[in-house]
Amino acid sequence: DSNKKVVLKCLHNLQGSIEFLINEAKKYLTKNEEFLVLYGISQHPDTNDYILVINWTSGNEKLDNFIKKRKLYNDILFEWIPYSQLHEIKEMGKDDSIAIYSAIWRDGPLHYKNSMKENYTRDSNKKVALKCLHNLQDPIEFLMNEVKIYSSTIFGERGLMIYGISLNLDTNDYILVQNYFTWASGNEKIDDFIRSMQLKTKYNDSILFEWIPYSQFSEIKEMSRGDSTTAYSAIWRDGPLYIEDKQSKNCTRISNKVVVLECLHNSQNPIEFLVNKAEKYLDNNNEVLVLYGISQHPNTNDYILVQNNFLSLTNQISGNKKIDDFIEKRQLKVETNNDVVFEWIPYIQFNELKEMGKSGSITIYSAIWRD
Repeated sequence: DSNKKVVLKCLHNLQGSIEFLINEAKKYLTKNEEFLVLYGISQHPDTNDYILVINWTSGNEKLDNFIKKRKLYNDILFEWIPYSQLHEIKEMGKDDSIAIYSAIWRDGPLHYKNSMKENYTRDSNKKVALKCLHNLQDPIEFLMNEVKIYSSTIFGERGLMIYGISLNLDTNDYILVQNYFTWASGNEKIDDFIRSMQLKTKYNDSILFEWIPYSQFSEIKEMSRGDSTTAYSAIWRDGPLYIEDKQSKNCTRISNKVVVLECLHNSQNPIEFLVNKAEKYLDNNNEVLVLYGISQHPNTNDYILVQNNFLSLTNQISGNKKIDDFIEKRQLKVETNNDVVFEWIPYIQFNELKEMGKSGSITIYSAIWRD
């Protein structure tokens, strides 16, 4: 295999260098089917430093050992990815410790070619998300914990796939290379909340809660407006990520999904208001009122709850916060599609009104409710 690109691990300033060299070499395997391969030993002619000729290294022994132990991960090789493999890098979001970029990975992830698991192939020119870690006291420990956490969840197995680790040589920031389901809000508290929701995802939760860029929405039309919220209908271009097959754990997106955008405004503490409101939906955990994620209007900076279109039938707003809160609490008690959804009903929906009776402060009418 001529003109092969290799990594030279040079050992220098060592006492008893031969013994150290041999012990280091024993850590590696020479079988071609293994992913961290030791090809041989060399020596620098000027310094007399011995050299291990290998196929890759992160430059950090702790990280190398971590990557070696993970090896094959759900039929995809978890690996060290040279930063030079990544191009067309574009910033998607940033906070104090994490920045998210989109990129093209030239070689792409290595995975089994077929179900027989006999040969490997690469998915070249793969669009990926780069989760760049900066301003961290112990970035390597943080890296390893992130990988362990996501790999322990259902969406970490097929949805939020981490392909490997890289390093920006200019900034020395470590990078998690993930599939292109990763976005960042730019606000640490919101990102932490979204992440905590994702990590709680179980097999019976088929939808991944996520940050959704506002640019994903089109055909936005106002439905109703109140003091603190405005509801819009919209088309979500990529659509929600859900588990397609609970046996294979494959995930897919429902593109061009009709959704409702509940825009939150006029709040003194918008992030706390957003998180509290989102938690009401997520804690309820029913199959009817589904909250897909959070977004933000780029012009007004208002945060948005992105909900399923079922709510378009019930998202009329009374204009009175106390009444709207009461209606919302009742709606959150809905558990199945057979349940009646309590809602605000515009008066224009009624016709053929006929008085049936009157008593004190109450009058009873019969009517036809159009919808």
